[in-house]
Amino acid sequence: MSPSKRHVLLQILVHRWLDNRSFKMCGLPECNAVGYIADYVAIAGMQDAHHTRYTKHSGLTKKYMSHRLKDDYQDRTGNDRFYDIIKGEIDRWYVCVFEIKVSRNDFLNTFGNKQSPHAKARMEPVGTAHWVVAEKGICTPEELPDFWGLLTPYGSGLTEQKMPKLNNLSDEYIHAMAFDMLWLQMNCRRSFFYQMIDMAKTIREVHRAIIKQKPQKELLNLSNAAVETCKGFAY
Repeated sequence: MSPSKRHVLLQILVHRWLDNRSFKMCGLPECNAVGYIADYVAIAGMQDAHHTRYTKHSGLTKKYMSHRLKDDYQDRTGNDRFYDIIKGEIDRWYVCVFEIKVSRNDFLNTFGNKQSPHAKARMEPVGTAHWVVAEKGICTPEELPDFWGLLTPYGSGLTEQKMPKLNNLSDEYIHAMAFDMLWLQMNCRRSFFYQMIDMAKTIREVHRAIIKQKPQKELLNLSNAAVETCKGFAY
């Protein structure tokens, strides 16, 4: 069953919300890279202010490069040898997992029956940070495990009702996940959200051409371009 319009809108809000909190990200909707099909998954380099908030909340320390340290040896020219060392527990690159719930039944089907395969898969962390995205009143923070945060729509964006506790993943796991997601994005399909932006642009161009009563050939070329951008949605 295809996602509802509200579900898709919340995916778009998730994309914007995370994009505003990261300096670089790669995200995909309906992504199975974490072992089950999550509504949205992203690899995101978190901005320092947000990385600091989440690490403090989780009782972790941020990874950082320490000042250069001198060892007890000298190089071949007789100079002291120095080396860098990484300290701290968790890096700013997160695997972010989002579950979108548009009704109470939708939430209970996934999180309510803890013996169901859906719930069991979500009772163990598979990413660095996890959020449920739900309308106000669909669920409460207390119904979620500690590692699941809660986002609710507010105005034209999302507000965080509960912060997630971070799960510290190995660098190897994050690198493998990033490779999988880049492969999916580049080889299987274009980013869902960038495709929607292209669709809006081409449809707007068709509309403008109609208003300006452009020649039929130009209208046909523009409409063909619009059809091309709709592939995977309507064609």
